[in-house]
Amino acid sequence: MKNPIRSNSINSLKAILLSGLLIFSLVSCNKTPPEPSELTKIKTYLFGLMNDVYYWYKTMPRNIDPAPINSVYKYFDTLLVEHDRWSWMMSGEDYLASETGVYHTYGASFGQAIDHYNDYSVRVRYVFDNSPMSEHGIKRGYVLTHLNGVPVMDLISTNTFNSIINRSSNTFTFTNYDGVATTFTTTAREVSTRSSLKTMVINSVDFPGLPYPVGYFHYYSFKAGMLSDIEDAMAVFKSAGIRELVLDLRYNSGGDGTASQLLSNYLAPASAEGKIVARRRHNDKLSEYDDDANTMTIIKRVANSLDLSRLIVLAGGGTASASEVIINGFEPLINMVQIGTTTYGKPNGMYVWFYPENEKDNPDYVFLPIAFFSVNSLGFGEYENGIEPDHRRADDLYHDFGLEEDWLKAALTYIATGVFPPLPPAFQPAKPLSPPHILKKEEDRPYYGLYKAKLNL
Repeated sequence: MKNPIRSNSINSLKAILLSGLLIFSLVSCNKTPPEPSELTKIKTYLFGLMNDVYYWYKTMPRNIDPAPINSVYKYFDTLLVEHDRWSWMMSGEDYLASETGVYHTYGASFGQAIDHYNDYSVRVRYVFDNSPMSEHGIKRGYVLTHLNGVPVMDLISTNTFNSIINRSSNTFTFTNYDGVATTFTTTAREVSTRSSLKTMVINSVDFPGLPYPVGYFHYYSFKAGMLSDIEDAMAVFKSAGIRELVLDLRYNSGGDGTASQLLSNYLAPASAEGKIVARRRHNDKLSEYDDDANTMTIIKRVANSLDLSRLIVLAGGGTASASEVIINGFEPLINMVQIGTTTYGKPNGMYVWFYPENEKDNPDYVFLPIAFFSVNSLGFGEYENGIEPDHRRADDLYHDFGLEEDWLKAALTYIATGVFPPLPPAFQPAKPLSPPHILKKEEDRPYYGLYKAKLNL
């Protein structure tokens, strides 16, 4: 079926292009105008696209002279409204890599346990399987002390840590849980990641006091190309007869709406069948699609859908976009408890636009401007500053994911006893640092978080 939104964009683009050519011909004394450059074509396409689908198109800057701007990325940024910290674009190559889960990486994420623990040491947050880091035995909670023989605190204070760790080869020094150091040199390479980091069924033998089996699903990213990760985990949980699920979204920056739809179908109780998890609220040009079933996430339970009495979500500052859609959308549908810290705050999403338009398999650029806000069945979706937890706990970077990790232990204790355990002690005293030795994490980068959807209208 013909896509009306794309058609509107194309018509607008044609009008803009034709009017631009007419003006040019009038001022060039009837000379034959030269063919527009590829950069000019992209700018024309992009302006027309933003003028049609951008959520804030009415206040989009329009007094920008595009001619001197020599970069597609710079031109895209000039079209964004001031408070838009979410829209972004990328090269076609990077987009295709993100869809397959294949990255050029060492395979580890780093952070600091500053909140509550007052610990500025650089610790591993998670490690991908079959990566350079996993092959050297690195685990969540290990401390990175040196890069190429230089203390990491010196690199952070001079703001060079990220540039150095992004080099293709480095020498790393870590200490493990017992303080034993290991040093090795390794090279970043292509790593094929999965969309989940851990799946567990936990019973009373594993954690005394549990009244029934509990599932733990650490879901890292909503990837449309890895729906089997969801399906496989849910089959395990269904077979085990779990009554509660601990859904770990603490580092999940979002992803594709297809995956969030599937996960919703598995998690929602039978009482939510046919109910709305989320619907998209567009600008006035596209408002006719606000109530279109094709732009909603509506529960359609499937063969292995779970029968949960409660959903416990682990979330924090790295929980964004599609992850927040799940949290916000399930609030009216199921008994839910959120543990952790405040989420990132990305209540909106984007459609995927390729340039050239007919090159989805090999695009030069991919544009993802904010096109809608995601609201739940009660019409709520204004959580730009994040979603607050029901029970606040700082991220525990001292244990690997599992029964000893504080957030999961807190969830299991709550299930078993009805109360949360006390917070762990702060292992390090607060240190006055000047300048502050604070590491920039993935969620600190611009345009973090992705909730993208496809148009099949």
